[in-house]
Amino acid sequence: MKKIPTFATNSPALTTTAFVLVLTAMLLPGLPVATFAVKGDTPLLSSRVNTEKRPLIIAHRGGAKEFTENTIDGFNRAMRLGADGNETDVRLTRDGVVVIYHDERVGRVEGLNNGRNGPLLSDTTYSELTAHTLTPVGEDSGGKRVPTLRQLLREVNSGLLNIEIKRGDRYDELVDKTIEELRGSPALSRVVLEPPDLPTAEKIRRALGANLRLHINPAYDNSVPFDEALKKVLAFKPHSISVSYRRLSWEIVDKAHEAGVEVWVWTVDQPEIGKAMALLGVDAIKTDLPTLMLREIPRTITK
Repeated sequence: MKKIPTFATNSPALTTTAFVLVLTAMLLPGLPVATFAVKGDTPLLSSRVNTEKRPLIIAHRGGAKEFTENTIDGFNRAMRLGADGNETDVRLTRDGVVVIYHDERVGRVEGLNNGRNGPLLSDTTYSELTAHTLTPVGEDSGGKRVPTLRQLLREVNSGLLNIEIKRGDRYDELVDKTIEELRGSPALSRVVLEPPDLPTAEKIRRALGANLRLHINPAYDNSVPFDEALKKVLAFKPHSISVSYRRLSWEIVDKAHEAGVEVWVWTVDQPEIGKAMALLGVDAIKTDLPTLMLREIPRTITK
């Protein structure tokens, strides 16, 4: 039996024990009650839990709640903090430049009045896109502009690069250009590339080789139940799967690890949930708050 570490909670209505049990019950639907035992105020769990090491900490968009998202300075800051890598997104401008950008439309990160109703990024040239600076977040002093994938590969020189290919207009062209940018790049060995479907993953694997780390979210395939989508993805044997922490269960972790596939969860910004994910045995946690998660989730989960 392993003792669960104390989880902090801001809710005065919940004791630590009750909080952990409620949280775990939410995260683990169907988990037998007999798995748990309580001794005094200390919840206990079977030795199945991971108590050996902390998952990788991946800064989501470079740590979007601590610094301006998807910027070179933000990515490099996350690495200086001690993060194990960065998560980001790629899209294609009207003139064919692969850029680091999350939203389908332009305006939110620039602080423009159009908000999320701005022009499609795919209808915007790179010069039009970079005519605006990004609204600074956190310690950013401002003046940042949207970078390209090429800049990311050249200027972020350490850590894993979890790059999600976003669907949109001229999607096939985006995939082809992403492949060409990655081919021969010294950073390729650090890339964890996330296509939105298996056909694209198969195309990329043929183009860049079996050693490329591919990362797939089974939930993108909404044509079939999640369990069936998961089975198909695991049969493909990517490097890792991307799963919302709200969906995660021991069954998913077990199935993935039995297939030799890592489990990465998103987007975790609460330390108590991060610790629960660590206990479940996930391999990486994506977070907008890398400083907090690095501080609150120790390298060794329990002593």
